[in-house]
Amino acid sequence: MNLLINGSNREKNNYNILNDIKSDNDELISLANKNIKFCIGCNSCLNKLENHCVLNDYITEIYSKILKADKIVFASPLYMSNITATLKALIDRLAPFYYHSLFQGKEISLILTGQGTEEENETEIKAIIDYFTGISEWMDFKFKFLAYFTSGDLKNIDDVKIANIDYDQKINKIKEELN
Repeated sequence: MNLLINGSNREKNNYNILNDIKSDNDELISLANKNIKFCIGCNSCLNKLENHCVLNDYITEIYSKILKADKIVFASPLYMSNITATLKALIDRLAPFYYHSLFQGKEISLILTGQGTEEENETEIKAIIDYFTGISEWMDFKFKFLAYFTSGDLKNIDDVKIANIDYDQKINKIKEELN
């Protein structure tokens, strides 16, 4: 089973991309409007908690889904040249999985969207890929960057299918890589 996580604060382009790659056995969740608290750095997950956090919020539900998933796909728009704060908060709260080696054998993939072209956002995309590559090494998961989608054009079209001429090809390639 693949777990598809929409890291956007809205259920638009990233959600639609994930929905388009979703197979019958996959689960799609959206972080939009979910109560996800920021990590407080208490290290309880390091010292005594094996697969959860002392903070009680939506993360508890996500933990159980992550444990069941073989592959996890994050999708995020570029906000201020990075992933969304909501997705970053989720990643910070995955410390129990790091401390107790619960990511071993998992594959985590990333899809990004942005207003500009891939060339225009090359520096930002590379920085995000480098970040995920770095945490994959110490969290012990396999990382794969799947695709970048332009989410708008000069007319501010908020439809990723219109802005990406090769949308169906990208979706099919992602589906192949996930199988």
